[in-house]
Amino acid sequence: MRRREEARGTPPLTRTSRRGLSNGLKILLLCEGDAETRDSWSGVSRSVVIHLRARGHEVLSGDVDLYGAPRWLNALRTLRPSLPRWRMRYRLHGPSFRARSRIAERHLAGAPGDIDLILQVGATFRVADPGARPLVLYCDSNIELSRSGVPTGYSEAAFLSPGEIEAIREREASIYRRADLIFTMSDRLRDSFIQDFQVAPERLVTLHCGPNISLDETPTTPPIRGPEPTILFVGRDFHRKGGDLLLDAFQRVRRRLPEARLLMVGPGERPGIPEGVQMWGFQDRDTPEGRTAMDRAYRSARVFCLPTRFEPFGTSFIEAMAYQLPCVGPRAWAVPEIIRDGETGLLVPSEDPAALAEALVQLLSDDALTLRMGQAARRRALERFTWPAIISRMEASLTPLLQDRGGPEGERSRFA
Repeated sequence: MRRREEARGTPPLTRTSRRGLSNGLKILLLCEGDAETRDSWSGVSRSVVIHLRARGHEVLSGDVDLYGAPRWLNALRTLRPSLPRWRMRYRLHGPSFRARSRIAERHLAGAPGDIDLILQVGATFRVADPGARPLVLYCDSNIELSRSGVPTGYSEAAFLSPGEIEAIREREASIYRRADLIFTMSDRLRDSFIQDFQVAPERLVTLHCGPNISLDETPTTPPIRGPEPTILFVGRDFHRKGGDLLLDAFQRVRRRLPEARLLMVGPGERPGIPEGVQMWGFQDRDTPEGRTAMDRAYRSARVFCLPTRFEPFGTSFIEAMAYQLPCVGPRAWAVPEIIRDGETGLLVPSEDPAALAEALVQLLSDDALTLRMGQAARRRALERFTWPAIISRMEASLTPLLQDRGGPEGERSRFA
């Protein structure tokens, strides 16, 4: 069976036994990439699967991504001279959408008949006929949110033509109309669904997102920081994450605090890096070396800064907060939902290196303020942005949905 599925480009469903079956649900989770690894949705799918199972639910994960011949065929169909434009067309264009939808249908056809609900990540494929089972989405963005980011030059829509955007919008709208419930990563996205797609507010629930690290490994007391006031940046997409803005701001910081240091994790070596900057490159958390390096980076810093230009959510902020780091970010996108300005960090205008430098100097120059904000940041992360809390909010929304679908209450309301 596995060979047949792999031969036709459909990775097999992954299934593990569930604990406490009488108190749990059987969920078919469909996403791009392998939800059992960090390869899907920057590791978020994996976190969802792990914590749903920890609550006693059985999760069968189905990978709808394209592999082998289908991947190459759709790459050729969407080929364009510009690599960013080619990448976006490949992922969001009609041929890839339809190919992923066919794979999703095969996963659904091969799933057991007693699935309680289908949990779909994003809207880059369609489940044509979920049957009597509720269809629930979990989204970090949509094409209209991406379109609003076109002026930044770094959203997905910035690399697509108006006609392509409209076609994507039509496909997404058809999915949103059929979904019984849509979980969003931010209130900003929830508002977009209401305003741009006319989704009824009662079908939308903001869950936010948790960190892709174990909070058991983060310090419960203020870690001992190094003697040098260090700013930490984490992000592989250097320009979209505002790495160039931070380098500009850092040179202003150094004129007032010559001992300041900047540690950039994610981007590779770049020419013209100013004095005081260390580039650590990408650190793979799936390796012991990568986990150790990331832990050392967070523990050595005094401030976390990510002046991102386009960010549907911003999981790195939450990880930094768990390490008791005050955060500096733009007053844009979902960042103000994460950082409480003046309490857990500072918000600054977008594309403003001078304001960014001022905020960094304020924090690096005041140890008491940095300690107080860092402790408040960890409290907020633990109260609002942990996976157990997010899964609890998910369950609270699913209970009435499943009850409304009929069936004995004892069979439909089965949360521990």
